[in-house]
Amino acid sequence: MASFLDIGLVSYFGVIFPILLIFVIVFAILQKTDLFGDNKGLQSIVAFCVAMITTIVPGVLQVINIMAPWFVLLFIFFTLLLISLKFLGVSDVSITTYMSKDWETAHWFVLSLALVIFIGSIATVYGSSLLPYSDDEGGLADDAEVGDGDLDVDTGNFNANVGALLFHPKTIGMVFVLLIGSFTIRLLAGKA
Repeated sequence: MASFLDIGLVSYFGVIFPILLIFVIVFAILQKTDLFGDNKGLQSIVAFCVAMITTIVPGVLQVINIMAPWFVLLFIFFTLLLISLKFLGVSDVSITTYMSKDWETAHWFVLSLALVIFIGSIATVYGSSLLPYSDDEGGLADDAEVGDGDLDVDTGNFNANVGALLFHPKTIGMVFVLLIGSFTIRLLAGKA
């Protein structure tokens, strides 16, 4: 029986959404940079050609399909953060002046989150094909059982290797020491 919640037909249009996203982003960049002047027709043709060329590389569409929901969640998070700052009484002028400064902590935070999303989605699509003895030729990696007590990072499963590496006690200890050092340097440099 058909229902309004059945979105099975949307999967057939899964190729169109990344192509439209690439077209819009490239067209906006060309509009902003005035690379081809004010000729919107030429800009749209170039953006359309770039969007069509991305369909040739099979993994690019998968990377975009993995990245897009994460960037939407990031946008929703920052929108809710701005709304909560407004509820706490922070004015629009102070938010604008803080965000228009040179690269502050907030800018680096957003850039680092974007890089984590980008690298994570590339690793999800291409990671298993980078293993030296993997039978997988690319595509989405299988789900892995991370945290089962095995700390071996030399398995045939890319997700298991990454999970074992990230949650290894030595890696967590190194991150903890680097965070303490970073905050110590920031606090000591701020006093001078």
